Amino acid sequence: MIRELLEEIQSNFVIETPHKLNKAYVAGAGDSFAAALAIEGRTRGRFRAVDPYEAQSYEIDLPLIIVSVSGRTRANIELAKRHKTKTKIYVITSNKESELAKLADELILIPYRYRPVPGTLSFLMSLSALYSLAGEEIKIEYREPIVMPKEPIFIGLGENFGIAYYAALKMYEIFGERALYERLELFFHAPIFISRNRDIVILSSGDPREDININFARIHRSGCREAFCNTIWVIRSIINRMVSENWDKAFYQESGDILDFSSRMIY
Repeated sequence: MIRELLEEIQSNFVIETPHKLNKAYVAGAGDSFAAALAIEGRTRGRFRAVDPYEAQSYEIDLPLIIVSVSGRTRANIELAKRHKTKTKIYVITSNKESELAKLADELILIPYRYRPVPGTLSFLMSLSALYSLAGEEIKIEYREPIVMPKEPIFIGLGENFGIAYYAALKMYEIFGERALYERLELFFHAPIFISRNRDIVILSSGDPREDININFARIHRSGCREAFCNTIWVIRSIINRMVSENWDKAFYQESGDILDFSSRMIY
């Protein structure tokens, strides 16, 4: 499994789309919502991230992009049905036979096949497709990873807040442990009071507010500036943790009762 994760992040994940949008709503769940948050931050709100369940009651007055690798998520399908005749719907998915794909006005297929630990290559592909739709440049850089600490607090600014959310999701799924995610400025308010003796992981963007030095917590910085660099850094740091602990599994796959309940709620 670890070998497959390494192969994923070394793959060609850049997706170019012929479509370009100035403004849009972006809906998705789980990793796809993390991608929506990232593009919202990158575009400074031109693209707005929305929860697919809550957005069913919204008045949608912009193109609607729905991101779902499986194409099977119930909330996404219902969202597309509710707004099908009201706005143009773009669907980013790997499943062209899914009900969601068939509801699309414009279908953007990503060449992803299922892996034992989903949400690495598929996330990078989905994020890339969103950046292409928004006309945003994709920069791929690499920084030396760390061994991801236990129960970290992830902090991100702008597009990197979406990556902080994504990083926390991977900690839940792979290790089954608590992690927090927060926006840079908001961290200095109430969240900082639970940081004593914790590991704070800053997904760097180059902002001077990130250059903090404190004696009550341990600080780790990715050294990146943009979302793709931070995503790859997070994945490689998690892989380092897995190697160091001989952890060759995903927690969620071994939690049958929780997984069954989750699947019933989602699909």
